[in-house]
Amino acid sequence: MGTLLSSIVRISGVLDRHAFTQNTRHPDQAQKMFLLQLIKKNRNTRYGKRYAFSSIANEKDFQTNVPVVEYSDIEPYIDQIKMGNRNVLTSEPVFMFNMTSGTTAHPKYIPVTRRGQKRTGRLMWHWLSCALSDHPSLLNKCFLSITGAATEGRCNTGIPYGSASGMIMTALPAVLRRSSAMPAAVSEITDYDIRYYVLARLAYEKSISFIATPNPLTLVKLAETAMEHQEEIIRSIHNGWLSGSLLDKDSWTNAGIPGVLRSALKPDRARAAFLEKILDKTGMLLPIHCWPDLTLIGCWLGGSIGFYRESLTKYYRSIAVRDIGYMASEGCIALPLKDAAPAGVLALQNNYYEFIPETQLGNAHPDILASWELKAGSCYKILLTNENGLYRYDINDIVKVEGFYHETPVISFLRKSGNFLNITGEKLHLNHCLSAINKLRSDFSLDIHQFRIVPDPTNLRYEFFLNIRSEIPEKSMHNALLTALDLSLCENNIEYDARRKSKRLNLPCIHIMDVSWKDEVSKEHLQFGQRDVQYKWLHLSAERTKADSKHIKYTILAIP
Repeated sequence: MGTLLSSIVRISGVLDRHAFTQNTRHPDQAQKMFLLQLIKKNRNTRYGKRYAFSSIANEKDFQTNVPVVEYSDIEPYIDQIKMGNRNVLTSEPVFMFNMTSGTTAHPKYIPVTRRGQKRTGRLMWHWLSCALSDHPSLLNKCFLSITGAATEGRCNTGIPYGSASGMIMTALPAVLRRSSAMPAAVSEITDYDIRYYVLARLAYEKSISFIATPNPLTLVKLAETAMEHQEEIIRSIHNGWLSGSLLDKDSWTNAGIPGVLRSALKPDRARAAFLEKILDKTGMLLPIHCWPDLTLIGCWLGGSIGFYRESLTKYYRSIAVRDIGYMASEGCIALPLKDAAPAGVLALQNNYYEFIPETQLGNAHPDILASWELKAGSCYKILLTNENGLYRYDINDIVKVEGFYHETPVISFLRKSGNFLNITGEKLHLNHCLSAINKLRSDFSLDIHQFRIVPDPTNLRYEFFLNIRSEIPEKSMHNALLTALDLSLCENNIEYDARRKSKRLNLPCIHIMDVSWKDEVSKEHLQFGQRDVQYKWLHLSAERTKADSKHIKYTILAIP
């Protein structure tokens, strides 16, 4: 199967690569054609009539006629689609919604058309083709894909909604889905701990050569779960069980495990013996030992999530890692072409793009630039227009142009727009905090597994909540720790530096958190509908949560 699949991917990849390369040499032509074809097709929709799509002949007309919008602006149109109305945003019917968290307590429902899904699938197939070219043994064994559920529910009219990652999986060709080591039904398990046990149990039964999941923390949790239950996993693989405590139908039902997974369970004594030897020799079931054919991990490397890339090395050692692409519920935006880099080539065939210079954010009339007008090294807010009914849609992301592939920008996701904290006007960005955290990591050899920063206006300081897995520096080093943290913030933010010098801000404090803090916070968010494979830890928070206060082991304060 691996040889056949590799051949199919290689052959189809030749055509994709040719079209992709041609577009990147002439991004202006590719983007103008994409826009005008899209506008023409949707000119008779309710949205198209309201904004006179029929009179749009070029990108200038598009900017004049169509406003920049956020979700709240188009929510009434989406509500119409959810009620069963057609020809609202797109002439093509909406067949599902990507459901994602919004800025309020209500989720966002991002429409998806079949044509939009097809474009996403082709881009992911192209990613796979490029990865296979660099890693020829990529598909020699099974591949492990961990995603959210493609269908989590249905609107009253029957239109399904689910996760973007699950939708992307369904968009891939059937020949690829059949080689997956993980049945789709696993994503339907709602209990956080049970789902990860089932993931580990089924994954460790297989020989894996490629892993793909959006969030690298998913793979850390998978490895930790497998080691926590390593003897039970080996025994269950040997006997063809899911677990010794889950042997009858009632126990499965009570645990919320789909019955369809029973067909995936068969005794595999040879695999169990292989894992038993690893356990006897090393004392733990590390993924790197259990999957000796593992060639590549695909996961996010950009933005704040890139902070966790180092966490993978503990369990997966030096296995190559490639960013799976800059993607959001609203669309797939960039295609990485090499390992260990968060940047990717702008996906010209998936969306029409506009960019607002970061330096002009907040201006009444900022410049709106096309993709062929960007400058290397500059940062921009990005706007999307695509097949799914989004027109000049602000996804609230800041990207950086890292360079160019032919004439097309290579971009990386930096952060969400407005991703900063403030006490006295210093505007402390997440990137400033990441630099400071990484400074502590390197200077003090700290294994900082998770962190959160919260402003404390009462004491005019920032609180750093740190989950540290390595040995904590001795008390005599605490002042040095705080000083290093403070100096890094000063070096990275001139406004913070000015306020420290003028004593408008005090030294930060550090809270050392206990081991259960991270999991409790994650579970709280998952209970409110966030998915573990897409859940992004909130590194900056306007205030403490109950879990933050509850799990403080001790606090490091400046000693006068």
